[in-house]
Amino acid sequence: MGLFLLVLVVGLIVILVIILRGQKKSGAKPSLSSTEIDPYLLIDKETNLYNRRFFLRRLQEEIHRFQRYQSPFSLALLKLPPVVESLDEARLNSFLRRVASIVEKDIRLTDLASRYDRAGIAILFSMTGRLSADVPIFRLREKINQLLQSENLEGECSFVVFAYPEQAQKVEEFITRLSQSEES
Repeated sequence: MGLFLLVLVVGLIVILVIILRGQKKSGAKPSLSSTEIDPYLLIDKETNLYNRRFFLRRLQEEIHRFQRYQSPFSLALLKLPPVVESLDEARLNSFLRRVASIVEKDIRLTDLASRYDRAGIAILFSMTGRLSADVPIFRLREKINQLLQSENLEGECSFVVFAYPEQAQKVEEFITRLSQSEES
């Protein structure tokens, strides 16, 4: 009975993620009752990725999931070359939309991508150890570097990856930094 409930809950979560992603990609604003969460409050309007606040909440939920089920996860921070950060706001947002599209198409439905600062994208690989996270990261690095070349932007992207629980302190430092920037 306990396994059945666990499978049911996981299934419902997957369905909710699919629905939220479908609403986000379709651009159609759903009708909401006062008891539902407006998905547009969770999404960065420039990139269509989840916003920092929602990402922080999901990251903390992953830590709780680890504490309960010992399910590891990985956190990847996309580092774009300095030339990207020097772009004017309109061109930066346009470029980040294309990067976000690449990321969204390449990660699993259970993973989550977010814009966490002006030119920063973070990816939460749920139930994924460090070595397993290397596979999608390798593909993403290649595709984003191709985009950089096609836009005549010098440099290459890189990823900083933290595995939880092995690098729990680094993940918690990231959470603290996000929380502090959220308050200011």
